[in-house]
Amino acid sequence: MIDFELVVPDGWVQIPTAPGTATLRRKVVDEVIRHHVPDSLPRDSAGPWRRMLHKELTAATEEAARQNARSVLLPLQEFSGVRLPGSMLVTVIEGDDEAEDAERLLASILADAGDDGSYLEIGGAPAVRVASVVSSGRIERKAPSWRVSYYVSNPDAPGTWGLLTFTVLTDGDVDAEPVQAVMLLFDMIVTTLRWSNRVDVPTEEEVLAQLAEQEPLQTAAAAGPGSGPDAKNS
Repeated sequence: MIDFELVVPDGWVQIPTAPGTATLRRKVVDEVIRHHVPDSLPRDSAGPWRRMLHKELTAATEEAARQNARSVLLPLQEFSGVRLPGSMLVTVIEGDDEAEDAERLLASILADAGDDGSYLEIGGAPAVRVASVVSSGRIERKAPSWRVSYYVSNPDAPGTWGLLTFTVLTDGDVDAEPVQAVMLLFDMIVTTLRWSNRVDVPTEEEVLAQLAEQEPLQTAAAAGPGSGPDAKNS
């Protein structure tokens, strides 16, 4: 199976959403919550946080599954007291050898994107980045969001593409420094993409191993779900 690898920062988790992973997905979500909001925390403060995190992770992974994404990438830990308000869908689109030339297709995407698009190379492969400000009405928010999509060709498998789309929520100021910092972090993750061939999908042990190296969100959980200036953006 053609796939690609990403270097995921500490405090992030990549949850599988491909067909056939529903049971594993639910187990990973439960394990994420158990790890980041441990039972040792006071029930009155940890309970609301645990329910909110479960709702957030379930919604994000179900949306990724509906869009036929292979996984969803989420930041879980706080950075400088702020939870990063974003998520990334990771998708592989497999075509055939007679698919349209990659450079021609990328040129068409760039033409449609206008000033929102840019050409670049990722892992030695040609790619296009398209960034735009979009409405957040779908998730019942008034403030707009940034949506950034990367179209990355596979130079060794014509017709095969990596599609990585991340969304970053805002409080109305789309150019605010914290928002741009979050976008830059997502951009840096995308630059680590490397194509690979996997015989099997990631095992349960591989997925859960990401959690073993992370620290529980004890400070955030103890403060409750309303803590932090961007808590409402979770």
